[in-house]
Amino acid sequence: ACEATGHLIGCTLPEWFDSIDFFAIRSNKYAFGALIACHAAGLDGVRPRYRILAVRHPHGEQRMSSKIFSLALVTGLAAGAASGAHAALVYANNPAPGDAYSNASGSNQGQAIAGSDWYYNNVRNGGTVGISDANPRSGNASASFSGTAGPGGASYKADIEYLASGVAVGGNYLASGSLGAFSDFSGMSYDWYRDSASTNTAGQHPSLRILLDRDGDLSTINDRGGLVFERAYNGGGAAPTDSWVTDVVTGTTFLWNFGLGIGNEANINATPYAYDATLAEWQAHSPNAVILGFSSGVGSGWGPFVGAVDNISWTIGGVTTMSNFELERATVPEPGSLALLGLALAGLAVARRRKGA
Repeated sequence: ACEATGHLIGCTLPEWFDSIDFFAIRSNKYAFGALIACHAAGLDGVRPRYRILAVRHPHGEQRMSSKIFSLALVTGLAAGAASGAHAALVYANNPAPGDAYSNASGSNQGQAIAGSDWYYNNVRNGGTVGISDANPRSGNASASFSGTAGPGGASYKADIEYLASGVAVGGNYLASGSLGAFSDFSGMSYDWYRDSASTNTAGQHPSLRILLDRDGDLSTINDRGGLVFERAYNGGGAAPTDSWVTDVVTGTTFLWNFGLGIGNEANINATPYAYDATLAEWQAHSPNAVILGFSSGVGSGWGPFVGAVDNISWTIGGVTTMSNFELERATVPEPGSLALLGLALAGLAVARRRKGA
């Protein structure tokens, strides 16, 4: 099934999709155009290893006419081009059940996720993070977190981070580049999950962060830091358990800071409270800031926790990027997008000749 969600085209395919060699599109004669749009938008999960045989309607199967196909194709390609969206599948380093990166020491350590700009990062004191099938979302996996040491003493921590030109420094990873101006940033979103086995404070869940260099000069590092989204400071309460939750950060969402050369939990507006500055207020406060990356994670003063995140997305300069964490399925030979289109058009030509005969 394909659907437009804001400016982001998202595709979800059934688990059995890779095991068949055809796919009947249901209910909507324009769905094939949407499917091609998903492929054009960069959703690698759309595997072009099938033959489109027909459009299936509630009242029976109908053959796809060339006019419908052409309209659907043009509509789909136009939607993909106009969406300003890029989506990517981020695969675990290991096959099922996936990854479980952990570090028992008290110093932050990390590990690159192969083939991507994502990293398991800032992991310490027994915290664990990894793309795994423990709590699948939008596919067969998600990025899972767990930890038990805390809340007092040497408590655990674990993050998953997207970094601009990430480089290893002392076993952890830092950004050495920029994704764009903070002023061009319009929002971010993610899905998160809190397992009922968690015994930490009821309002805690995996946070979402934007990482920044406040003065825009990458050669200086004392003004690096980030802004953090947590429901607790946005009218939250107890976090739901054993169910996936989607949160969206916009210009009016409250964020709190760490670092940025102004100290942690700085109060930048006229209120006496440090946790009620909106994204828009932070952008006005730091007009020269650039974006170093994005981060989601758990721990640092938490009690025992089990949970996950998936579908982390952000929009910079009108372009939305989304990452879906998955386990890679067994690969099979498959034609490219142009080959798929060529085969489909060839099939239409054959159908026309048969109809004429």
